[in-house]
Amino acid sequence: MSDVRESVMPRQARAAQLLLFALAFVGLVVMLALSGGLSSYGVGNMIAPWLLIWVCALLALTYDGGARNGTRLTTFVVMLFVVVGSFKQVSGATAPGEFLDAALRIALGLPVMVLLFLPETTAWFDREK
Repeated sequence: MSDVRESVMPRQARAAQLLLFALAFVGLVVMLALSGGLSSYGVGNMIAPWLLIWVCALLALTYDGGARNGTRLTTFVVMLFVVVGSFKQVSGATAPGEFLDAALRIALGLPVMVLLFLPETTAWFDREK
């Protein structure tokens, strides 16, 4: 008989999932708030990292179902690209909106990356089906 703890997602994995959902929502709000005075090129530059975050949020929808280790690693790698690019954007920000945009991705993206490599989360994604 299976242990009850194996069928319930650990708090660390749920926290990573919720942070990804919150980050996707924040991205939508930031895009709506800051895109008013930008050219199409500026909007494209701003939306590119948020598209990657929305892909991660879509991956997070599968965390409590049949997601395995590949989903966890894919989310981590995509978030790594987002966070590294955001560090570059923070250092070169010329306006407060640009700084806030990148700082939010860093502030919410780093905890997701840490949570995805905790032992409890790794065990959840490596579990038997």
